[in-house]
Amino acid sequence: MCALGLSIKPMSSSFIEKDLRAKQRSWRRRHERYRANFPVKASVLREDGYQEIQGRCGDIGHGGMGTVLSAEVAKGEVISLQFSLGDQSETLVVRAIVRYHRGFVHGLEFLGITSEQQSAIDVFCSGLAPVE
Repeated sequence: MCALGLSIKPMSSSFIEKDLRAKQRSWRRRHERYRANFPVKASVLREDGYQEIQGRCGDIGHGGMGTVLSAEVAKGEVISLQFSLGDQSETLVVRAIVRYHRGFVHGLEFLGITSEQQSAIDVFCSGLAPVE
């Protein structure tokens, strides 16, 4: 009983989980994501210097990419990414911020990319299937 004489029941975890799933269905990305599968190399500054992390891109879009990296990187950390798009021989080097991570799966938002890099990403995405 609370001070007003009302009985308060705690929320069940299943109610909270259902509410979270409903909110996630309504979330919208600013930019469409497209299925992709290519290697990426991330570089992150640690106390003892730069650490290189290998990984793979699972999806990419105008504003960022989803990756699986071989090490966890904390939300909010800025990393340097190196990757090639499809048959392009030129390696893109971009900065990105970790927007979320669950284990080794990371959602990255590109930071300050050039118009040429953005164009290359957009052209590459135009030939890919969108993520449902």
